[in-house]
Formats: sequence, structure tokens, C-alpha cells
Amino acid sequence: MRRIVGWVLIIHAFAHSFAASNTRASESVWAYIPWTIAVIAYLVAGLGLLRMPVLRHHWKAAVLLATIASMHFLVWYRPPWGMLGLSIDMILFIAVLGVWQQRIDADVDVVDAIGPSAARHPMLLESLWSVGAVVLAYVVLVLVMRPVSLRWGSTRAERVAALPGDEVFPADAAYRIDHAITIHAPASVVWPWLVQLGQDRGGFYSYDWLERAIGARIQNADRIHPEWQARQVDDTVFATQRSYLGGRFGGLGWRVDVLRPERVIGLENWGTFVLQPIDSATTRLIVRTRGAGSRSALAFALAPINVFVFEPAHFIMERAMLRGIRARAEGTQS
Repeated sequence: MRRIVGWVLIIHAFAHSFAASNTRASESVWAYIPWTIAVIAYLVAGLGLLRMPVLRHHWKAAVLLATIASMHFLVWYRPPWGMLGLSIDMILFIAVLGVWQQRIDADVDVVDAIGPSAARHPMLLESLWSVGAVVLAYVVLVLVMRPVSLRWGSTRAERVAALPGDEVFPADAAYRIDHAITIHAPASVVWPWLVQLGQDRGGFYSYDWLERAIGARIQNADRIHPEWQARQVDDTVFATQRSYLGGRFGGLGWRVDVLRPERVIGLENWGTFVLQPIDSATTRLIVRTRGAGSRSALAFALAPINVFVFEPAHFIMERAMLRGIRARAEGTQS
């Protein structure tokens, strides 16, 4: 029972990722802080019930804190999903600290009486505890940094402003990422670097060695290629070569869904790359991603991967890309 409940609480912690992928919670400190506390506290409680050192003595307090924080967030979360979440939180709270508590405590007492030295696989248990500690530390880091990773470089005014290309986004977009950078070069100088984005062109000006490590034959360009300067709506900006993984996933990429020379290029399922002139010699490059979110079972299952794998990786690569474009455009000026 103790182990089952522990895994249920861990799963419930990561299930909160679904709310993060379908709301603008990160834009409100009063929503984001309790959501973060709930995820971490449920994870701590689950790991504690799996007998992780230190945490094993605080699992009850963690369940109480997680429930309070989660319910605070879900009151803010739009219905009907908020009410469903509240119901699940209350059922778990009553079951764990009420119905099942005596059985869990009895199991804990038995384990404490036996002692870790008599465990069947002590080295395996210690290894699993180490993995749990690493997972907990990673989750805390991602959640603390998430507001930064979703809004890096952008200003509040830019995040709420209407920008060219917004027409391709859903009007009620709940999922938002805004990255931006100042480039000391006119938009006309920055634009050619955007046009030649793609695996079959100039790459993505990011960590191309990482891209090659997963089999994508990408080489970042360090100069403007005239033969790559033609783009039009419905073109594909390729992420991988057509032969990638034996052709099964070859030719992955993004369709160009909006194009206004020296102003905006939009890539479907990625976002819009907007050039905002500051003056004749300075430009803001804004990458805006918007999504309506999804209520499907598949979206629910994939939400933890989105929050804890895709978002950090996307931030690392896109931040490097923006810096790479800046360095190349400003180098053209020098």
C-alpha cells in the first residue's frame, strides 16, 4: 500500500503539467507559485513514501502542503477542469491521510524495524533513491526557471502587443512562449539570415553539434547565400534531411504560413519571427509561439514531456539561435 500510494502521488504531481500546458498560469505569480509548490510537494510526498532518506519523515506534511497549494491553483484554473482537479485532490487527501493512513503507517513501522541493512536489494534501493533525488532536483530547477524560459528577453509590452503574423494564432491562445533579442543592425540586414533557416539551408544558428549528435545533418552558415534567399508561403523549413532515420521521419519541418519581407516569417507549429525596427540601426527580433492547448487524452499523457523535456530543450536551442542570428547580423555590419 505504501509503495502504491507513493507512485500515485508521483503520477499526480506530474499530472499537474497538463494544467501548465493549457493555461496562462505562468503569467500570474498568484497562480504559478501554488502550482509549483503543488508539483514539488506531491513529488516529495511520493518519494518520501518510497522511503527516500530525509523525505520519508515529512511525507504527511508534504501531502497537506501539496493539497492546499493545488486547490488554491485549481480555484483559479478555469472550469470544468478546475472542479475535476479539486475533486481528485480531495479524494487523494482523504484517502492518503484518512482511509489508508493506518495501513501506510503500519508498513512504515515494519520497514523501520527491519532496517535498511536487511533489505533485499540495498544497493538497488540506494541507486533508485539517487535517481529520485536527481529527478526532484531537476523538477525544482525547471519549475523555478520556467517563467524565465517562457519569456526570455521579451518585455511585458511586447508580450501583450499585437504583432504582424498574429492572425495565424488562435484567438484564445492559452499556451504562450515569447523570446526576444536586440540586434544592432537594421531589419534589412537581419532578414536574410531568417530566410535561410533550415536543415537544407543555413541551419538554425544554434548548437549544430547537438543536432548532428541526433543524426540531423545540419551545418550552421556563417554567410549569406544568395541561392537561399527565396521563400514563399507553403514552403517547408526542414528540421531534418529526407533520409533521416531511414526515411521514416525524414523531411520533418515547419510550413511557412505567413511571410512579409523584412517584417515577419511564420512557421506553423513553431511560431512567428517578427522584426521590430527600433531605429535605422537597431532591430528587435521577437519569436512568438501561441497555442490553444488540447484537452485530449494524448495531450494529458504528453504534458509532462512537454513541460520537463521539450520546453527546456526548446529554450536552450532557441536562445542560442537568437544569439547566433545577432552575432551574424552584427558581424555583417562590422
